[in-house]
Amino acid sequence: MKTTQRLSAIVSAIAFTALLTVPVMAADPVKDATKLQTQTKMAPKEAAAVVKKTSAQIAPVNINTASFEELQLLQGIGVAKAKAIMDYRTKNGKFTSVDDLANVSGIGVKLIEQNRHLIKL
Repeated sequence: MKTTQRLSAIVSAIAFTALLTVPVMAADPVKDATKLQTQTKMAPKEAAAVVKKTSAQIAPVNINTASFEELQLLQGIGVAKAKAIMDYRTKNGKFTSVDDLANVSGIGVKLIEQNRHLIKL
């Protein structure tokens, strides 16, 4: 009887240890990838090359139909600016030109130029 209890305790301990050592699946892969990117040390030139390569791989974003998340794919567009773009669209209708983005609060010519190759109407 004691041997069976000991064996059961050993098996339970091994199973518990295995659970602790198995990597947990990411609940939010985008958030975890962002954490990993911010933790990675990179020289400025290397980081710039990664940004250029990544932005070249992003499909153009239609600023008249893009979702909140799609707008945030553009460089320099975060939560606040994406919301401002969507609010502007709701209030004023579709953009007729990429340069109309300058009418949105918080978006300037420099930001538009950084993303011009990724923006479509």
